[in-house]
Parts: sequence; C-alpha cells; structure tokens
Amino acid sequence: MSSKTIGPAGARLLTALAERDRPIFSVAEAQAVLGGDYDALVHTLRRLARAGWVVRLTAGRYAMVPLSSGSTSAPQVNRYVIMRELLAPAPYYISHDSAMDVHDMLTRPVTVVTATSSRRLAGRTILGIPYRFIYAPATALWGHTPTWVTPYEQVAVSDLERTLLDGLARPDLCAGISQVATALWMRHTDLDWDKLGAYAEKLGGQAAAQRLGYLLELFALGSPALLARLQALTAAGYVRLDPLLPDEGPYLARWRLRINLEPASLEAVIRT
Repeated sequence: MSSKTIGPAGARLLTALAERDRPIFSVAEAQAVLGGDYDALVHTLRRLARAGWVVRLTAGRYAMVPLSSGSTSAPQVNRYVIMRELLAPAPYYISHDSAMDVHDMLTRPVTVVTATSSRRLAGRTILGIPYRFIYAPATALWGHTPTWVTPYEQVAVSDLERTLLDGLARPDLCAGISQVATALWMRHTDLDWDKLGAYAEKLGGQAAAQRLGYLLELFALGSPALLARLQALTAAGYVRLDPLLPDEGPYLARWRLRINLEPASLEAVIRT
C-alpha cells in the first residue's frame, strides 16, 4: 500500500459499509452512503483504491480490504462470494470443479473459480484468481441449492448429483475424467441414485450418461435400474472417455466409449 491515509469521506464510507456487512459493494451503494456529487464519489473510491483500502473487482463493484490484510491489499472475501457478486442479479450456480471443491469431492486444490449462468461474461482474473463463466439458458439452471461457503455467506452451488453430471458432460472443466472419477468415489455413499438417473434423463447429455454408466460398472456402484436408465440414453456414436486425451484406445460398444485412459488408472482412485 502506498499510504493508509483514508480521509473523512473514505472513513465514513468504509464505516457505514462495515456496519451493513457489505464487504463487496457497488458504486450505487457507496453513493447512497455519501450522497453528494458523483465525481467526488469517484475521486474518493479511486483514492481508497490507491491507498489499498478497497480493491476494484469489476466495473462498478469493489471489495473492502480489512485492517488485518496488512500490506497485502487482499480483501478477505470468499472467492465464491465474489463470483456471486460478479453475476448478480442473473441466475447462476457454482459448478464443475469449483462445486466439487465446495462439496469436498476432490483431493487437489482448485485454482479457477467456475460458475454456470444465464449471463454472458468473459473470463477474467481478479487478485490473481481466474474466474471462468459457463453460459447456459435459464431453463438449464436447475439442480442447485444455497450452500454456506463462510459462516455468514451462502452461494448457489450445484448439488452432488448435478455436480457429478456436469463434470461428466465437461471433464475438460474438471481437469479430466480421472478427477470426476475421484469425485464420484469420494461421495458415492451420499449420492441419491434415483435422483442421479432422473437428472441424467433431464440433462439429456448422452456423453455424460455414457461416461457415468462406464464408471459405475467399473467401480461396482449404482443399481441395475440406474444402469438400465443410462443405457437407454446411450448415443449411436462413440465419444472419448476423456476428451482431454488423444483419440486412441479400444472401443467399448456397451457404452459407446473410446477408452483412451487405462481402466487401471481409474481403479487406482479407489485404492488411494
């Protein structure tokens, strides 16, 4: 921080925002606190940003930097809360490997924040963290629930079953099929198999159903009824088990998959 000089207007703004529990705030909220001339407000916000009291997240939205940040100028705001604020007021949910992170479905750290939303936004990096936005129409935004990500903040996160199917539909957004297999195995005792089958049918993604059926059989999970439902969703054409890997390996007719990752590599998930 170049200076911690705050000024009377800045002090009044930050005090009011803290009292209202608004660590992330908009320019409109700031003006509601300070009133007066808009240009003066912009000057105050720029001064606070230069001094390290606030950090600009995106156009018109800022995050406060608490005193405990010292010289790092890093707001202590949960990254998933930042994502919620970036997308507001559009419908959204935290998805793919970010949802797996929230649900404790992974054994590796997640470095990218991913959300699915009906709002189209270009990816960006905020305070060194990449934010990735996946577009979907509002009618496709189902299977999520409010989830606590801090003791005081909730965000919309895909539930276990939708998280798994999203990962199977787009393994490239989850670091590959082995990570999705890890997620499946880590939380398989908590999955609702009937819901998973219904979700697969509602999603309509044939590749997701094919990969799920294969993994369930490989790990001896699920039920005959679920496997039959997934089998009915299987497409005529073949897809790669892992779209991040080359198009090579044997073909498995039952699930219309090209097995381009050794089953032993996936089976190792349940032995670690």
